[in-house]
Order: sequence, then structure tokens, then C-alpha cells
Amino acid sequence: MNKLYIFVCLSMLITACGGGGSQSITAVPLPPAGEPLPVPIESQPAVTEFSLEESNPKEAGDMIGSSAKTSHEIVVPNGFALSSERSFDLRITRAQDDNEAAYLSLCSDYKQYNDGSYSINYDSCLLRTSLSDINYEAVIIVTNDTPGLVAALWFMDESKKPLITDWRF
Repeated sequence: MNKLYIFVCLSMLITACGGGGSQSITAVPLPPAGEPLPVPIESQPAVTEFSLEESNPKEAGDMIGSSAKTSHEIVVPNGFALSSERSFDLRITRAQDDNEAAYLSLCSDYKQYNDGSYSINYDSCLLRTSLSDINYEAVIIVTNDTPGLVAALWFMDESKKPLITDWRF
């Protein structure tokens, strides 16, 4: 009896939800083929600031002579810190009218050719992020053996060429 009741309820539910009224779709005619589409305007967005500055640059001090014969005799001056990394402040400020989304890649392995083009190994990127705001700031930490960085700013609009800037340390 219980199964029959469930069967009847489900049958009524299925028939109550099924079916539908009539629907008409009207096609809108296309504009005449004789008028060509306007040529899109290609504008390269202006980047007003694209900088990478070392946060705490270290000044080379005077060479200190040492007569130490063993490591036990080495004297280290106060304030000396053997650091294997450097930090940089990355700032990107785009023009006020450039509100288009972009993608930033900051990589360490790249090659610049004589014609100004670049070959970038995107597997070496330290930072990959999307840029939706006009201003972007980040702190980048690199090892001392990193000879330079390259930044590629890609735009979602494929008609715009990427902006590429590099820094050598």
C-alpha cells in the first residue's frame, strides 16, 4: 500500500511538472552586407610607471684586511649579515583611462636579442598575477645570484602587444 501511494504521488508530480505552452521565436534581420564594419582602433595602453627598486640596498664597505690563518681567527665586524637574498619593490602604475584587465609575469630566465625582442622562460617566473587595478605593488625577493628580471605585461585584448621591461643587477 505504501509503495502504491509513493508511485501515485510521483506520477502526479511528473505530469504536473511536464508539458509547456507554446513559444514563438522571431529572427531579427541582419544589417545590409554592403556596409563594412569600422576598423577597430588599436591603442597601446600607457604605463606611467614600471619600476623595480631594491628595498634595502647594501653599500660596499671598505675592504678589511685580515691576517687570519684559520677560520677560528676571523673577526667579523658588528652589523655584518651574510644574506643570500635581496628584496625589491615592484610598482606598476597604469594610466587613469587604462582599466583593461592584464596579466603580469615576472621571470628571471630570459634572453634579449639585438633586435629588441625577448625569449622568456616562463617556467622561471617568480610572480604570475592578474592586474585589474590601475596601481600594483609587490615585494619581490630574489637570490644574490639572479642577474636580472624581466616583466611581461599581457593584455586580455589580443590586438594589444605585451609590454616587456627588464632590469639587470
